[in-house]
Amino acid sequence: MVRKVVVDSNVFVKWFVPEDYHEDVARLRDDCIYGRVEVYAPSFAVVEFCNALRKYVERGYLDREKALRIQSLFFEIGAKLVPIDRDLAKEALEYGVEHHVSVYDACYTVLARRLGCSFYTVDEKLLSIVGRVEPLAKHVKDYPHQLDS
Repeated sequence: MVRKVVVDSNVFVKWFVPEDYHEDVARLRDDCIYGRVEVYAPSFAVVEFCNALRKYVERGYLDREKALRIQSLFFEIGAKLVPIDRDLAKEALEYGVEHHVSVYDACYTVLARRLGCSFYTVDEKLLSIVGRVEPLAKHVKDYPHQLDS
């Protein structure tokens, strides 16, 4: 059985932009490409991802064409984007209120709970809050170097 993981949009960005933890996220990306892991995210993650690319273009870190190519490559990799339904939105709102995190961030955690898998991020502020109560929330640097067969 293929292992499932949830990742947030900042991990998606680091799949293509060499920043901190790039090697860790590249390993996760490659596992997704080669079918060793299924990567999931709430559907709005693609909008967050594209907005981050827009910011990189505005700051001069990427040119427009490269940002568009990265966006295209993102879809080719095949992360599974899960629609936000009524129940997921409700659970995320409840979780966000209870744990003082944005509903956006809560969606990732709620989705990981639903799928029974780990949620990977590089957002240390989020992990400082959610990580205390959610063993499924992990820093991407803790992504396994080799997945169990």
